[in-house]
Amino acid sequence: MNLCVFIIFQLLLLRLETTTSNQVGGGDDNVVMKKCSDKERRALLDFKARLQDPDETLSTWRSEEEEDCCKWRGVTCNNQTGRVIKLSIISGGLEGEVSNSLLNLSYLTHLDLFSNSFHGIIPTFIGSMTRLRHLHLGSNHLNGTIPRFICSMTKLRYLNLGNNDLKGTIPRCIGSLTELRHLDLSANSFYGIIPPEFGNLTNLQYLYLGVVGRCRVENLHWLSSLSHLQQLGMDGISLAKQNHWVDVISSLQSLSWLSLDGCELSQVMYPYSSSFLNSSSSSIEVLYLGNNSLTSSMYRWLFPLTTNKLQILDLSSNMLDGIPKYLGNLCSLESLSFANNSAVVNFPDFLNNLSSGCTSLTLQGLYVGHNRFIGTLSNETLTLKNLANLDMNSCNLGPHFPRWIQTLKNLSYLDIANNGISDTIPLGFWDMWPSKLTYLNLSSNNISGKAPDLSSNFGNNSIIDLSSNRFYGPITNVSSTLTSLHLSRNKFSGGISFLCQIDQGFLVVLDLSHNFLSGQLPDCLWDFKELKILNLEHNNLSGMLPTSVGSLIKLEVLYLYKNNLSGELPLSLKNFKRLSFLNLEANKFSGNVPVWIGENLSRLYVLNLRSNSFFGTIPLQLCQLANLQILDLSLNNLHGPIPSCLDNLTNMVQEGSLATHNDMNANSPVL
Repeated sequence: MNLCVFIIFQLLLLRLETTTSNQVGGGDDNVVMKKCSDKERRALLDFKARLQDPDETLSTWRSEEEEDCCKWRGVTCNNQTGRVIKLSIISGGLEGEVSNSLLNLSYLTHLDLFSNSFHGIIPTFIGSMTRLRHLHLGSNHLNGTIPRFICSMTKLRYLNLGNNDLKGTIPRCIGSLTELRHLDLSANSFYGIIPPEFGNLTNLQYLYLGVVGRCRVENLHWLSSLSHLQQLGMDGISLAKQNHWVDVISSLQSLSWLSLDGCELSQVMYPYSSSFLNSSSSSIEVLYLGNNSLTSSMYRWLFPLTTNKLQILDLSSNMLDGIPKYLGNLCSLESLSFANNSAVVNFPDFLNNLSSGCTSLTLQGLYVGHNRFIGTLSNETLTLKNLANLDMNSCNLGPHFPRWIQTLKNLSYLDIANNGISDTIPLGFWDMWPSKLTYLNLSSNNISGKAPDLSSNFGNNSIIDLSSNRFYGPITNVSSTLTSLHLSRNKFSGGISFLCQIDQGFLVVLDLSHNFLSGQLPDCLWDFKELKILNLEHNNLSGMLPTSVGSLIKLEVLYLYKNNLSGELPLSLKNFKRLSFLNLEANKFSGNVPVWIGENLSRLYVLNLRSNSFFGTIPLQLCQLANLQILDLSLNNLHGPIPSCLDNLTNMVQEGSLATHNDMNANSPVL
């Protein structure tokens, strides 16, 4: 063959193999030139068939023969060959085990199943997917250990097994995956030594090893070999014997993000040379050092790591008693967390130190909750005018409302909960941040006054928590874009028709418990399709639950305890497939205990029907609630024997959880 023709032929083959493909359904308008093969279409359908898909994430995956799987959600094909090369189903709510039918996707290079509910061990067949470059199984419920076959997947550039239920030791052979650029094993329960063989992964740019278990480093010098490292997370890994960890970290000239939360750094000695202490070559932009029991003496070694590049500094949950003035000279600092140091801090001095240089111009987030601040702060004292986020939860700001907050015109996040404030809200407070606030927490104070107008200050997806105060009167106006509304333990009265002002696509959490609310449940309540938590307990609500209540298919918690609700439970409640907690105690519900509770609500942990007017026998179907921990059917009009199969509910907290005060036939066992 002519050499030129041969070269052209090889180039065409290379192009055919490497052509970038579409992820149809993801917004790419390019046309797929060839349909997927029938074999790969059937493989994907088999993968789907073995899963539960409550969110209908895979609704586009249809079985008709003319269906082109390259157009399905999450599927990417090579434009020229039609081969499936990428499967990416992120946060799809899929449940089950990963099917070995994926082996039939023989050209797959990218498998991303992040943030679903896959369970079981990491499937063995994945080790046979030799073309994989990208494997992301993070944020599922996978268990067992890291299998050895992972170490044979030498083409991997991206491996994420983080946030699962994996245990055991981390295999040393992972150090042989030298093509890796990204490795995430964080948020699992590993133990033992972090393998020094990780020093062989010289191409790594991102390394996340933070664990829930107990791991340690015996010698950190291997880290110096990772010269390309940009982000490093080692939360919860003991560095108690690594006296030179600052030297090692400082040698990583590309490192911009470092998290050493809970690494026992307080036990480390710091024998530095003067030349090191005078160094300011650190490239770190984000630094997390929380939960290390550090004292203020740490500032002498913190200085080399804090240059004008630093943007985020987290010193929370330590034993610090203040901040040094030089931190005020960090001209790029955008966020400072000093929370949970239990310090007694002079507030004006604290702010003066922060404002001594240029930090006052850049700081946007200040998180100092759970410290005791003393000293008087005037409106003129506050110089951090650009703050967007302020967390001063549990900081002893009371008893008067801190009016200086009203000088912070750019706030989007404000938390001043649990500050002993016994006052009213100052005039104009609710109009300070039109459409800006996304988080407001004034809970656990003693603030009084009429129900505020909550309609103007809040932006999209906002959260409001005014619980445990002394607000009173009817609630009339609320933001239309709330995702969470917490108004419990106040003295609010009247109906709850104000909920109809909220956009139905936003509300996820609603807690109006422990008030004086009355009337019937408005029809609009059942239109909140995203609602996960509904707590209306301890009010005086009345009427029946309508059939439309079953539209809340994402509901996980339903508390209606101690109201005046009546009637039979509607059959549509069986749609609550995700419900874990159901408390209907102390109402006037009647009828038989529905059999569909046992047949359909398989995720229930708590079922409390106590003190109603249910009658009949206890349905055997309740024995199907394998996850049930608390069952209370007492103080109803039930009769007949207790089903013996209830003894099989081994997750029950204790026998005392089983009720014993029903009106049942004489000489019959009671529940």
